Amino acid sequence: MAASVPSKSVAGCNFVAKDKIWKDHIHHETTASRAWPELWSFLTTNYNDLVKDDFPCNDEVRLHREKVRQEATSLIQVPPSTPIEKYIKVYPSTRPFPKTTSREIGWRSTEKELALERYGKYAKPKGGLVRQLNWPQEAIE
Repeated sequence: MAASVPSKSVAGCNFVAKDKIWKDHIHHETTASRAWPELWSFLTTNYNDLVKDDFPCNDEVRLHREKVRQEATSLIQVPPSTPIEKYIKVYPSTRPFPKTTSREIGWRSTEKELALERYGKYAKPKGGLVRQLNWPQEAIE
C-alpha cells in the first residue's frame, strides 16, 4: 500500500499549539465570568433604585420640574436649515492644488506637510498579538 500524503492544510497545522490557544481562551472566559458579578453587577440594577436615596421623592418637586420642562420645550423652536448657503459659505481655496507625481494628496505626496505618514518608519508597534498573548507561533496560519 502507498503511504497517504496529508493535505496542505493538515501538513502545516500544529494541533498542540492550537489546543493551547483554545485552552487559553477558555481559561480567560471562565475567570472573567466568575469575576463579573463582583465587578459589574451594578449594571443590572435599575437606575431609579440606585439614586432613590440621593433624590427626595417629593411629588410637588417632580410636578414642578415637569411643568418647567414642558414650558421650556414649548419655547425652544429650531428654525429650518434648508437654505444651507445662508449659514455656510464655501470660498475657493487660496492655495493651489499640490504638485505631486500622482496629482493626489496623501502617501505619495512629495510635500512633507501633505504626507499622511506623520511619524515615519520609527513608529512601529511593540509586538504582535501572538507575542503579547504568549501563544506559540506555529499555531498561527
